[in-house]
Amino acid sequence: MAILILKSRKMTGILDTITNRVTLGGRTFSLSPQAVLSPGDTLKLQGDEFLVLTPSPHLFRDYAKRSAQIIQPWDVASIIFHCSIKEGSRVLESGAGSGALTTALISAVGKSGQVTTVELDKKNIDLTRKNLDLVFHDHSWNAVNGNISTIDLDGKYDAVILDIPEPWNSIDNVRRFHIPGGRLCCYSPTYNQLEKNVAALTQSGYYVEESFELIKRDILVRDGATRPDNDVIGHTAFLTFAVKLSGIVMKN
Repeated sequence: MAILILKSRKMTGILDTITNRVTLGGRTFSLSPQAVLSPGDTLKLQGDEFLVLTPSPHLFRDYAKRSAQIIQPWDVASIIFHCSIKEGSRVLESGAGSGALTTALISAVGKSGQVTTVELDKKNIDLTRKNLDLVFHDHSWNAVNGNISTIDLDGKYDAVILDIPEPWNSIDNVRRFHIPGGRLCCYSPTYNQLEKNVAALTQSGYYVEESFELIKRDILVRDGATRPDNDVIGHTAFLTFAVKLSGIVMKN
């Protein structure tokens, strides 16, 4: 199915471009068979005006089916930036969830890169694949059903991302598949997890660069009454970034 996103100030809908049917607020509407919409167009429907958009990674929460809380776009962007993920990168991810981060990673590495996701729950793999198929006509996602703390993988990875309950138990194992100088990110909601992550990384031969959290505050822009939005997500998770050391110490 090829889809487009319909987004207004109030609602988000999905347009199936094959059948020209719109799903909006739990209801389905049929457009004229002659109607052809492209990204950047606007559509007036049910008294509202919708902008037509491509289903890109930052719109994941608007179109995808979700099994749990997803990683928010601002955290996704920081992970990609701090892990130096780019065209051609080989990325190892653990914890598929619904595929929000996976979708962004595949977009970032392009056709010359590779994203491998290790996930314990087969249902999460199936859901992520369905969500990816909505966005990518062709992708080289490698999904592995297994435990990241014990699994054996082929090849080496430029970046490793751990979004699992106890990442510190997996660091020794993933280190085997991580290139020297490669970056690793642990994504964890609590201070206790953060402390254990940093301790385990240090003990396993990683240089911990930094740990932080990101809080996004929307601004309501109105003539003469611009102010911060009251609806703010106060905390998502703590992000820890580290670099795998080679073990070589040069003395001068």
